[in-house]
Amino acid sequence: MDGVSHAARRRGSASRNGCACPAARVPQTDPAADLRRRTPEAGRAERLARLVLGALAVLLLCAAPAIVTLAQEGPAEDAVPGMDEPLADVRVEGNDTILTSAIARHIKTRPGRPPSERQIREDVRQLYATRWFLSVEPRYRRAPNGLVLIFKVIERPVVEHVEYIGNKAVKTKVLEAKTGIRRGSPFDVSANREAARKLEEFYRKDKGHAFATVTLAKGGAQLDREVIFEISEGPKVVVTKTKFAGNEDISAGVLNMRLQTKKAILTVLGGAYEPETIPNDIAALKQYYHMLGYFDVKIEENRSFHKPLIPIPFLKERSHAHIEYVIDEGLRYQVENIVFEGNQIFSEEDLRAGMKMAEGQPFNARFLNQDVDRIKDKYGTLGRLFAQVEARPVFRENQPGVTDLEFVINEDKPYRFRRIDVQIVGDNPHTKRTVVYNNMIGMRPGHAANSRDIDRTKRRLGGLQVFERDLQNGPRVELRRVPDSELAGYQEVTRGQNDDGEAGPAGAGGVPTGPRTAPPSQQRSALYEPHRPYEWVKPAPLPNEPRFFHTLSADAVLDGDAYAGSDGEPTLIRAQNYGGPPFVAPGSPLYDVSPQGDPLAPAVRMDEGLLDATIYLTEARTGRLMFGVGVNSDAGVVGQIVLSETNFDLFRPPTSWQDVWEGTAWRGAGQRFRLEAVPGSVVSRYLVSWSDPYFLNTDYSLSTSGFYFNRFYEDWDERRGGGRVSVGRQWSPVFSTSASLRLEEVRITDPDVPTPQILVDALGSNFLSTVRLSAIHDTRDSAFLPGEGHIIELAYEQAFGDFDYPRAELDARQYFTLYSRPDGGGRHILTVGGQVGWTGNDTPIFERFFAGGFQTFRGFDFRGVGPVQSGVRIGGEWMFLGTAEYMFPLMANEMIQGVVFSDFGTVQEDVGLDEFRVSVGGGLRVTVPAMGPAPLAFDWAVPIVREDSDDRRMFTFFVGFNR
Repeated sequence: MDGVSHAARRRGSASRNGCACPAARVPQTDPAADLRRRTPEAGRAERLARLVLGALAVLLLCAAPAIVTLAQEGPAEDAVPGMDEPLADVRVEGNDTILTSAIARHIKTRPGRPPSERQIREDVRQLYATRWFLSVEPRYRRAPNGLVLIFKVIERPVVEHVEYIGNKAVKTKVLEAKTGIRRGSPFDVSANREAARKLEEFYRKDKGHAFATVTLAKGGAQLDREVIFEISEGPKVVVTKTKFAGNEDISAGVLNMRLQTKKAILTVLGGAYEPETIPNDIAALKQYYHMLGYFDVKIEENRSFHKPLIPIPFLKERSHAHIEYVIDEGLRYQVENIVFEGNQIFSEEDLRAGMKMAEGQPFNARFLNQDVDRIKDKYGTLGRLFAQVEARPVFRENQPGVTDLEFVINEDKPYRFRRIDVQIVGDNPHTKRTVVYNNMIGMRPGHAANSRDIDRTKRRLGGLQVFERDLQNGPRVELRRVPDSELAGYQEVTRGQNDDGEAGPAGAGGVPTGPRTAPPSQQRSALYEPHRPYEWVKPAPLPNEPRFFHTLSADAVLDGDAYAGSDGEPTLIRAQNYGGPPFVAPGSPLYDVSPQGDPLAPAVRMDEGLLDATIYLTEARTGRLMFGVGVNSDAGVVGQIVLSETNFDLFRPPTSWQDVWEGTAWRGAGQRFRLEAVPGSVVSRYLVSWSDPYFLNTDYSLSTSGFYFNRFYEDWDERRGGGRVSVGRQWSPVFSTSASLRLEEVRITDPDVPTPQILVDALGSNFLSTVRLSAIHDTRDSAFLPGEGHIIELAYEQAFGDFDYPRAELDARQYFTLYSRPDGGGRHILTVGGQVGWTGNDTPIFERFFAGGFQTFRGFDFRGVGPVQSGVRIGGEWMFLGTAEYMFPLMANEMIQGVVFSDFGTVQEDVGLDEFRVSVGGGLRVTVPAMGPAPLAFDWAVPIVREDSDDRRMFTFFVGFNR
């Protein structure tokens, strides 16, 4: 220390800057004498103010350099006590093998500043983190040039040599990367032992050497400077056989699906033996047995190891593991009695109706869970979303194999939605909330909460291909019961459901006649407007009006039921329009005893609650560029290039490069856009289409498309170009209708010779214009490989212009699940379907009915069934086709399934069944996840009833790949 304090240096600094003393710059005057000299009061006050301001200004100018010096040289908040002078130097001592420059990179304390206790502690921590030192100690030393900070270090020993002995299957470079120990690394006994453990785990789990051992020959003592790993790799063990013993009721194939341990394919690919998976396998098998009612099941395992019977030269070090699971299934428990507790709303008979579990049947956890869900659903439809149903088996002492089922029910109370909020998460969410609101089924503020509507809304949103569908990021609805404390002074007005626009204009009588939201030009985009929840607020009672009347604002959107007067003020709707707590049935003498005499005024509050719902959604990858290739017996080889966007916005062009860079241009409104090219050897198609499932935020859909189509038929070549416009509506989850206009130019060339007159009439260009009306009823449980339900489509089409003919079609299919395993898998599905079609006499040849091939009539060639003139297939005006197909799994994992079928029907000129055909056959369906969702199909069929003019084909197939 130089003994000079900071205060002294500050004073000296102030003197050097030209201000020896602030008082010297202030005039030495007597204020009282000055006041006596200035008799006017205003003059005295002005002079006094000038003197004070001048003194303050001089004081600030003189003190400024001192203040700056204090800020620059003052001690830090965490300065070392008693050491406020700057450091003259920072040094490292004690390092023999590690360069000082390398150590200095980890030290942030610098000369020229007072020492900071916090920074020194951080420097010590950083030096220890390098694992170079056994000890790091900061010290201070007085030197001729000032105070010096010294980091005194004691180095760890350094590894002088590393060696791996015995490794043959794994290269030394790989082992070095796993351990991280090299020559010159810090020597650490604990790190060396941990490296040996990691190598052994690597050999056993990653490389399949189940019996590998790694020993630390050198490097386990403090005085060692060499690290030597002795490795005994042993043979690579693969699982080549898993079998089961004692399983009588459940097949080995079904049990094998529950195993985490997998067999090697052809003893070469995969199947690494991992002993740690065996306990997991036993636990999974027991859980499966317990689910089916085998509560006393016992499972043990036996392992054996064998050399290959036929050694393979490059696999001679391989050993085979055989794992056997010995099972004692025990008794399968039967359900003796089913009892219910706590039910008041529903009787026991109501709850028993439709139950999967029944008294006297074996216990099945899958059926039990379905019954619990069904009972919860019954309460959920009444708005009792928080009703609890607990089902538990009750076992009897001294009576094995028998259990009772007890359903304990807490019915809770009904709820109504108060507020519905939508949260769309993502790096840069751009989807308008109207996309969500338009797809909410029955979820409206003020409406009774219904569990089915919530589930249907989640399924609808998940099926849009706009949001994620997985369990973690998929549509999620969180419900919060509104506590009574939030209901005090509660204002309830229905605000617009749409964040992106106001309600449509009101027409005569106050009923809105426009769409749910304003035109796009007037809409407020959710991308730029602050988010507001969709909520229902109850106003204070109006004068001379009953309290329970439901009041809606002019911009209300509630299932299309918004009411507003001509002046824009809310209009009260009497009669049955009630809502908001208390929710009672108006006009009921049980509740209504109002002394005011209003027959609609309530007198008793019903026990209902309010809910706030939040829908959480994560935007999915909606833009896709897909490539595919396929071959089938009807269309030959085709390629496919598809550019699609399932969250398109036709009215949002880019306004800047940022819109393009962030991916918000042309996106966010839930519309569909598809650009497709399908070139092929026989058939080619090029298509561009756009559709909006909620056009102008209404319940109507609009779609339009343009296409070019080319096909080389056996009897002529056909080229089509045109477009279609369709308007549809989804009236319910299972019923929809549509109307479409089709305009096409059809060009027929290269006819077969001799050419029938109906084909001659179609040669060249033809303009085709039709209007089509259709209705679809679809109750299938899945659009892909359904097992229950039906789909029925009825359509009528009328041509006008160059051709004038009517056309009617009916297509129906029904699906039955005849058998399934107790766990629900392994379904045997029967499909029965049929097509009926009739068209008028003026129908051109290219619009008549044809049959034959993979999709219509197996056992016959493509278009190989129907009327023939001069050797040319001319199609028919009447078609009746039917099919019955039975599909069953050939493997427990259902990757390969077999089918047997019979196709039957006819295509002819007149209505009737005069030329009836029948074929029978069988085939395979192979599902390969890597090749896309559609299974590979191979069918063999033989016509048993046919016409002489028919063209037969025994084998039809479809193979496709899409990525």
